[in-house]
Amino acid sequence: MLRPTFHQFALLFLLLQSAWAAAQKNPAGIKPWLKEYNEYHQYGDVYVVKKVSIPCRSYETFLTDQSGRKLTPAYRDIGEFAEGLAEFVPMELNPEGHGLHGFIDKRGKVVVEPKYISTDRFRDGKTWVIYPSGKHYGLSYIDLTGKELYRIPIQHYTKDYLIKDSDIDFLCNHDTKEDVLWWIQRPTDFYTLNFNFSRFIEKEIKASKFIYHFSYKGKYGIIDKDMVLKVPVSLDDIDPDYKYSGQGMERVQYGDKYGYISPFTGDLLVPFEYTDTRKPTNGLFWVKKNGKWGCIDKTGKLRIAHLYDEATGFTAENRSAVAINGKFGHIDKSGRVRTPLKYDFASYYNHGISMIRIDDKYGYMDTTGRFITEIIYDEALPFDRTTTTVERSWLRFELSLDGKEQFAGFSYKLNAVFIIIAVLVFVWLNNLLYQRVLKKRLVQHVKK
Repeated sequence: MLRPTFHQFALLFLLLQSAWAAAQKNPAGIKPWLKEYNEYHQYGDVYVVKKVSIPCRSYETFLTDQSGRKLTPAYRDIGEFAEGLAEFVPMELNPEGHGLHGFIDKRGKVVVEPKYISTDRFRDGKTWVIYPSGKHYGLSYIDLTGKELYRIPIQHYTKDYLIKDSDIDFLCNHDTKEDVLWWIQRPTDFYTLNFNFSRFIEKEIKASKFIYHFSYKGKYGIIDKDMVLKVPVSLDDIDPDYKYSGQGMERVQYGDKYGYISPFTGDLLVPFEYTDTRKPTNGLFWVKKNGKWGCIDKTGKLRIAHLYDEATGFTAENRSAVAINGKFGHIDKSGRVRTPLKYDFASYYNHGISMIRIDDKYGYMDTTGRFITEIIYDEALPFDRTTTTVERSWLRFELSLDGKEQFAGFSYKLNAVFIIIAVLVFVWLNNLLYQRVLKKRLVQHVKK
């Protein structure tokens, strides 16, 4: 809900007063006992009536039957009935001086105890409620009996929605028309936990297949197709295109840390603990914490401890190239070391072969640790295809998976040397020719 300004408060108050006055002048609906109240509204066979002694300071609200018999004690406010229940605020405030919100039925029976800082009318059998949760205000959804349906894990959004930074306000004489705000810039820019959408956007959300990403003032939130907010407006980045996500988890960023949500439900699966992540491979996600890489699975459970300075994705060979203190080797998905971490470099496996470097020379190893070539190459590339290119002694070869070479020409470095030499020879010959032509012209000039 948007927070009204003082002038809006005054205007709305006058409009409400006018509306009540117009209603009271209606001969068909007027009842003599209603004249003692400043405001009233009928909901079937019951009335919500309000007596205002001092506007915005002293007022009482009751639920009555058609004869004017009071069904409730005096409350600060009673809201609109929706799906059989109405929000109400009792006279007694909480220790911080804020109203407490609950729900009553048309008999005046308290169905949901007044214990919430803010709420709204029921829609489709549910509504949201806001309440203190540690240092934050939390948000949950409840059903018509008050049973909690979903609770946002607000504790993970450590810098947002803090109680100390909040501002609670309500419309004059109407405590059920309240807002909990976190100001970006007064008097117009703010965040709320209970995010509201236009009818057009709401229709779009309900038509979505799973979850709906939305943005506000440079931050992102996530809501599901049932209009249940799963992530409050607080995220700094999302990944709906799956650039860094996959296998049942979507990467999201909060501050300088990454976590994961379910792309199907929007639930936060992995809290914001990691400073970097890699796109998942073979069911595992490389994630970085405290400067070291480790692996989690799609439930967020740690499968490989944070030990490694470098790591590549797991390939079909069930291998990942990893490094500690500049030494490379390979591990499998269980974390077991399959190639000792003793090489200056080790590539990922592809087609069953990994490229290895020792003292600036390259060779190739299979998954058993057997070298299919000697460590003799000056330049080399991994087996991204069934053949690769290697160079030694200024010669270039095409290497097959069994380690056999086929001459492919001179090395690229040697080709570069030939080109440089050719350019130098061309320049020398061109200069020589120029000198001869110039000398011939000088001789002709002297003879003349």
